[in-house]
Amino acid sequence: MPDPFRNRQEPWVLTEDDVQAALARIAGRDEEFAQQAEHVYGTLTWGEGPGRMRQAAVQDWLWYQLPTKYITDEAGYMGRLAATAAELFDELGLDAYAAVCRSEVTAGVHAAFDQSDALGFKAMRKAMEGSGIEPPDLDDFAWGEVMGIEEALARSSAENTLERAIAEGRLEVGARGWRGRQREITAAQLDSDHPSQPGQSWRTTIITERIGEWVRGASARSDELGRRRAAIANRLLHPISPPSDVAGRMAPLSWLLDVFGDEQALTQAGYLNRPFVMLVQEQRPWEDPFASDGPPRTETDVIMLHRLRGWLESVGALRKRGKKLCRTERGAGMATDPRVAWDVLTNRVAGDPWDRFVIDTAGLILLERGGEVGNRDLIEAVAADAAELGWRTSDHGMSRVPTDRDVSSSFYSTWPLLRLFDFVAGHGDWGSRGCSVTPAGESTMVAIIRAGAAGPRARSW
Repeated sequence: MPDPFRNRQEPWVLTEDDVQAALARIAGRDEEFAQQAEHVYGTLTWGEGPGRMRQAAVQDWLWYQLPTKYITDEAGYMGRLAATAAELFDELGLDAYAAVCRSEVTAGVHAAFDQSDALGFKAMRKAMEGSGIEPPDLDDFAWGEVMGIEEALARSSAENTLERAIAEGRLEVGARGWRGRQREITAAQLDSDHPSQPGQSWRTTIITERIGEWVRGASARSDELGRRRAAIANRLLHPISPPSDVAGRMAPLSWLLDVFGDEQALTQAGYLNRPFVMLVQEQRPWEDPFASDGPPRTETDVIMLHRLRGWLESVGALRKRGKKLCRTERGAGMATDPRVAWDVLTNRVAGDPWDRFVIDTAGLILLERGGEVGNRDLIEAVAADAAELGWRTSDHGMSRVPTDRDVSSSFYSTWPLLRLFDFVAGHGDWGSRGCSVTPAGESTMVAIIRAGAAGPRARSW
């Protein structure tokens, strides 16, 4: 593997005089070229001086801004401006940045955008991820598509740290295990001291910022939901510990993943094979109120198995490979460590944003009332909050406010999973159903709500 290009100078030691001298040398060779170089410099620094330049900003300009933000019909303008930037960086001693400008990766991104935006964005994402500069998501932290000020500053700090690690040889992009090393460096930076908030780390300030926005976003539209979120906000600032009997609670999931083994064959229709389904039906460590009288013919005859299989695939514990369903490294970890299984449950109990809103809001109501709540009352309250918050769904192409039925469908797709582990309970009969959070399930429900409140924010489109 060739050694990476390294800067002869670092941008934070350069001055405006250094930049002007570099532009003057370029102008001595080509005045028009110097004007273009000055434009590039201004775009990368926004009047804040050369110390603002970093490889992440250079890559963003080359791979995103040049292809999407410049309005021109000139053929080859991206390559021309990339060459201009490279010459400027040569003069400033920023050889690593010049190498990015001249790289085959940059040429490939530009060529992809020339074909279509879809191909261009795909090439851009691959280039960003392969550069080593882009901070990766971690097992316990994911960057948001929409960021507040603190998160944006933290991401920039992590980018700079990764750039220095590459320059100093502590991170070799492409070497064996480099992705793991990249995550270690990112995690260490996130947990380092915040430069202006004593006693806080970058991570804790991001969590505080996200929870604050979670409360403000609701309060701006819904007095009730804003009040409920504000009441629990302080409990969400720090990680929630699992219940003391977490091993017993998660036993059904651990058992299923253990007997599943490394892989199971699938039928032609894509269901789990009948011998395994029958084994689960005979030995399952849970009560199934919908169990059939006779032996199951297919996976769908064992309702909880079918639901668990779908959820485990959605969280990456199981993955299809050809005509087999395989247990992943995450699934193996969930099988042997109940804390891992609980963490996955609380963080990813619902993957769809709407399902996440429904279960989080229902949890807030149940925790606030502290006892049994009628299912109809609960669903109506969640639907009212959804309407005030501006949620919309579509019906035959027509946009409309979600109804009680929409809430009910989402609620009952998630609730049985929590009941399986006795974190919640059902009450009453079919004519008057109610539900509650069990004493042992309170910390789990708070952890579920925290995962939504303190988790990454996605774009609304």
